[in-house]
Amino acid sequence: MKKYLFYLAAGLSLAACSPKNVTIEVQNPCDFARHGELVEVKIPNDIARLGKIVDANGAEVPYQLISDGRILFQADVEANATATYQLFPDEPASPVEPLTTAFFLGDRRKDDFAWENDKAGYRMYGPALLPENPSSGVDLWLKHSASLTADAMYKQEEGGKPYHIDYGLGIDSYKVGHAAGCGGVAIIANNEIWPGGPFKTYEILQEGPLQTIFRLTYDSVQVADQVLGEVITITVNAGSQVNKAEVTFTGAEVPGMQVGGAIFLHDEIDNLVEGKEAGICYLAYCENATSDKGIYKIHESQGIDASTLDFGRNYVAVLMADAEEAPQIGITKTCVKNYKIGDTFTYYFGGGWSKRDYKTDAEWIEATRQTAQALSAPLTVSVR
Repeated sequence: MKKYLFYLAAGLSLAACSPKNVTIEVQNPCDFARHGELVEVKIPNDIARLGKIVDANGAEVPYQLISDGRILFQADVEANATATYQLFPDEPASPVEPLTTAFFLGDRRKDDFAWENDKAGYRMYGPALLPENPSSGVDLWLKHSASLTADAMYKQEEGGKPYHIDYGLGIDSYKVGHAAGCGGVAIIANNEIWPGGPFKTYEILQEGPLQTIFRLTYDSVQVADQVLGEVITITVNAGSQVNKAEVTFTGAEVPGMQVGGAIFLHDEIDNLVEGKEAGICYLAYCENATSDKGIYKIHESQGIDASTLDFGRNYVAVLMADAEEAPQIGITKTCVKNYKIGDTFTYYFGGGWSKRDYKTDAEWIEATRQTAQALSAPLTVSVR
């Protein structure tokens, strides 16, 4: 696996050196611990060279340089506490193992656009899949380890090992259908939900070991009697179970249009919890990871009796800070608000697996509730 060496090289290329160390304090206002949460730090202008960051125990902390002396790193802060980190400009940093990525599949897989972090993998569908009537929904790929595995799962598929079977890396077991899948954009008008279609173009705005940002554009989103354009920008952070989505629609106004995030609940609704925490609407959904019945046929073709296998539990969450309603239309559950064409709205979505970080439904639901609290009370950073 490649390592991001250029962060070290960038620091060493600066002409001047400074002996001044920098103290970074990260404060957690919540009554639960925040582990591996990404924070942004602006390094003082008089620090001519970046170096190594260590925590209070002296352990090195990887970071990503983004721009203008701003860096990102994952902080660990106990409940209602402050964690202290030190930047030593004259001590070179170690290479950083990548924990986020995004890539376009093109001819390899019908224009899929895939991305992942250390927690889970995702994909959305591109123009080559148009004859199969895809939605603009999000597919969830469950993975056993923190290592980046999505590309390897595609390569297994190309080698005759379908990603709907777990060969040790993970599994695609969450059916998107012509629906929102795992947290796709919700569009409601005339008491109907409009699932959209494949994206038209993509652009990777930033790719790094701890944060990746990309943008997808859509030029033919049917909503009631209008055809709209859509731009969605997704931020993927290491250590986070949710992605940040920022969405803007263009075109003619659609009376009564509502937008937000949605979860496709499949044929039989399992364990769905709706709540509000610190003003943030959240949906936490849990079900057996067998929602795509096609999985069984794929296993049978491989000589595997799928009825004897334990796929674990799929977990999905959607969160939205200014949601006004949480309607359910058919078997799609949403968090939405009223919308005016041209505005940008933000929501969060993501998934997990009982075979990784969350052993029970209760753990996933509590983690989603804490994510809502964390979004409303971000970690604060001071530098001296």
